[in-house]
Amino acid sequence: MRDNTLRFAGVAGDGRLSSVADVGAAYDAGLSPVEIVEQCLARIAAQNDALRAMIAVDSDGARAEARRAEAELRAGRRRSALHGIPIAIKDMLDVAGWPTTAGSSLFGGQRARADAVCVANLRAAGAIILGKTNLHELATGGHDNPWFGKVVNPLDSERGTGGSSSGSACAVAAGFCVAAVGTDTGGSNRSPAAATGLVGFKPTQALIDRTGVLPTARSLDAVGAFTSTVADGRLMAAVLSGGAAPPAIPLQATEIVVAKCPDLYAAAAVDPAVIDRHEVWFDALRRAGVRIVELTFDDGASLRDAAATILKFEFAEYYGRHIDAYPDRVGDGARKFAEAARLVAPEDYARAIARRDETKRRFIARMAGIDVVAIPTVPGLAPRLSDELTMVGDAMVPYGAAGVYFRLWANYLDMPTLALPLFRERALPASIQIAARPGRDWALFDIAAALTNVGA
Repeated sequence: MRDNTLRFAGVAGDGRLSSVADVGAAYDAGLSPVEIVEQCLARIAAQNDALRAMIAVDSDGARAEARRAEAELRAGRRRSALHGIPIAIKDMLDVAGWPTTAGSSLFGGQRARADAVCVANLRAAGAIILGKTNLHELATGGHDNPWFGKVVNPLDSERGTGGSSSGSACAVAAGFCVAAVGTDTGGSNRSPAAATGLVGFKPTQALIDRTGVLPTARSLDAVGAFTSTVADGRLMAAVLSGGAAPPAIPLQATEIVVAKCPDLYAAAAVDPAVIDRHEVWFDALRRAGVRIVELTFDDGASLRDAAATILKFEFAEYYGRHIDAYPDRVGDGARKFAEAARLVAPEDYARAIARRDETKRRFIARMAGIDVVAIPTVPGLAPRLSDELTMVGDAMVPYGAAGVYFRLWANYLDMPTLALPLFRERALPASIQIAARPGRDWALFDIAAALTNVGA
């Protein structure tokens, strides 16, 4: 008898996630989307109380969409590679008829009138929306969400997933869905992807329409995805953007130039376990013929300061009035962040905005002849669930706060970025992120595919 159960990390114990390609091949072989959705719903029912990945689940709606997908696929009407694929959505994005909570009680259960544009694009492609995922409150309030609880890492129940897109990463890693949508303002997709062994994508900001998405900081926000493979990330990016990805270009390792850039995070330490895994990866690339160079950039510290200024000011600009109106609807973490954000002076914000284009121009000029920059995604392995600290050398450091050194630069410079898992035998995964020049999202996926093949 054929085994119709797809294998997911954290569930089947084989350390492998089923990809969009796996599910598509199973559909071609006769498996029904109804069966896949039932498997996902069964996992959610069995494990979500412990993992707390999902805020809301639309079981009836998902089953109805699965039946529709089954009929269309059997009639030969496949809309896209995501047709019949179960997807979870970070609760910063509008889904028609559902509340958009931003992981908070601030908005009082008000329901969205329409899907966010990128969610509508998923539906048009035939994807099945399973539900909405947990997150740090207002994408800033810390891992201990006062309304929906801490998200537990499916790879280790004593670890968290980082944030703010914590539930989206957990949902994919636990097999609640095949892929998930998140938002990334200072690394909110890449940090949880690193903790759970996933691919986390932050696009060039303009690639994916943010209409119907609650902001964190409007000039830094991007909508991206969590997937188990680079190829799946490319598919998700294409559908979320409402278009088609250009054909993938197979690259030879000898065609690729990768730059290390320690100046971007020079003030922050990295745990030896992460450094060792990175060096194994870089050594594999060198042996395959990839050229590894070092990029210097003497403005890393002021870049971080400007980016943090923008994030805080724009957060307070949007959420300050809502928090003032309903202070009892916000937890301590989000409230304290808002209070600190209000201290940013308008003139400091104006200066940070004014110098952004020049900083970007100088950094991109430094990338002449370089395909991607590669730096650590996070300073350590998945954080402790109790306090969201990670071991770096002999010290425990805040996992989330490290974003200002390791990830916020990519949002400030508007560079498309992929967090790639680096698996370690019998250990939590490490992660490295690669970033390309703005607008080169599809080239980034081509490069990532090539590097993944030689660096595995």
